[in-house]
Amino acid sequence: MIPVIDFDHCRPNVQVTDAKLEETGKALVDVLSSTGFAYLTNHGISKELIENVREAADGIFTSPSIEKQKYARDPITNCGYIGLLTEKLDDGCPYEYKEAFHVASPALDPSIGMKWPHDLSPNFAALSRTFMEKCKALSLRILELIGIGLDLKDHSVLVDCQKLMHKSGNMSGLRILYYPSIPDHSEDEIIRLGEHSDWGSITLLFQDSVGGLQVNIDEKYVDAMPVDGALLLNVGDSLEMMSGGRIKSKKHRVLISDDEKHRKLVRRSMGYFVHPDNEVVMNQPLLYKGDPDVQEVVEDPITSQQYVIKKLAAAHRSKPAASY
Repeated sequence: MIPVIDFDHCRPNVQVTDAKLEETGKALVDVLSSTGFAYLTNHGISKELIENVREAADGIFTSPSIEKQKYARDPITNCGYIGLLTEKLDDGCPYEYKEAFHVASPALDPSIGMKWPHDLSPNFAALSRTFMEKCKALSLRILELIGIGLDLKDHSVLVDCQKLMHKSGNMSGLRILYYPSIPDHSEDEIIRLGEHSDWGSITLLFQDSVGGLQVNIDEKYVDAMPVDGALLLNVGDSLEMMSGGRIKSKKHRVLISDDEKHRKLVRRSMGYFVHPDNEVVMNQPLLYKGDPDVQEVVEDPITSQQYVIKKLAAAHRSKPAASY
């Protein structure tokens, strides 16, 4: 149900012909305009680095709660630890039985920074920075290809909309998720991750082998089982809006299995969420080849920052926070 695209010839820092860029760009857009999801193989981020980041994060999640709470999420920067039953992405579901650690762009901007949990996991900061830079380079190549595949007037416009990634003025970031085993006494009162669509441009998802993710394709939920060596790429709300709906931001969820053995497994995943720069207007239509050179004026502009702040407030059932 979810197509696989070989990215070997289009990895960042690899010489690639215009013909190959166009071929892969068209393939990406064809998939993302229908399913909204694609597996990317040969993407250039090593299994070793992925596993090292995951293991470093385990050092945080397996620490005592009182120690983890010292690094609780800062609502201004959106960086830090998020405890069990703290977020709710689906109004119709209970709070989610998961933990997370979020490293947003301010963490990599020396003018802002974040409080890193060096005492809980000494290698986590360095590994996260390295991993995020790899994800950034790959994401920018993907956005370049999507611009080509969409036949935009300016193929680089999507890359230009994300020029402040890992700096102040952009809300992209790495979210590492840790789903503990399900307690024996629980029935239907908890959920791992409620139904939602992502908020940004694209997401790079790195799953472990446990599985559990389901994605909505053609109004039917299907299992997005981990594919060895592949990451799962999906479109977010802002890119759907910017493309005028030509590519789709699809809903997805993580359910709790009925199988008792599976319920006892710890599930881990890492998502790199790419957002346009804060001041980018999401509902400003992109210009395609053949369109007039002047963009239409948007009456009620929605910026990337406004949209994310609103979504974060809803997920945490809080008032919208000021942002960096």
